[in-house]
Amino acid sequence: MELKTTDMVAAAGKIINESGINSLSIEELAREMKIDHSLLNPYLKKDEDILMLLLSSLENDIKQLIIETRTVDGSPEEDLQLLFQKMHELLKLKPYYLSVIFYIELKEKESEFQKVLLRIKISVRTYLLEVINQGKKETVFKTRQTSRVLVTNILGSFRSFMNEQRMISKMVKDLEILKTIND
Repeated sequence: MELKTTDMVAAAGKIINESGINSLSIEELAREMKIDHSLLNPYLKKDEDILMLLLSSLENDIKQLIIETRTVDGSPEEDLQLLFQKMHELLKLKPYYLSVIFYIELKEKESEFQKVLLRIKISVRTYLLEVINQGKKETVFKTRQTSRVLVTNILGSFRSFMNEQRMISKMVKDLEILKTIND
């Protein structure tokens, strides 16, 4: 039986959304997918491989998002808005990506995780630099700040915004659990 990566990612995402990232394991993934865990052996050797699968899926989604944004023929300002609109939609649709991105232990784990995260950052930074430089060239963006500083500020603000969204979602979920317990 051949398993689809998208099915594994969706099941892992469901586990993260419902039980948290620390509940993620090959056994739990198999249980969620309603398969014997031995069927996951060709794909996943250890629990950390699930995180790599999720990071790779995020990287592919971000690359696709950038490709889609590039194909739209808009002004640099519209391109910038569209990029962040699409990124927000992606992370709203797949909130488990935020759990993976903000997973503190990920920074302490294998360097392969760091390599994927770095590639994602580079992809987004490169595209943002293109858009901002084009905007400066067309005098749509009128600022003396360097494009690199603008990109750093923009990405930092977006990261903070998404972390706040993640924390709010977690608080709402915790409140719902408390309400259920109290009822």
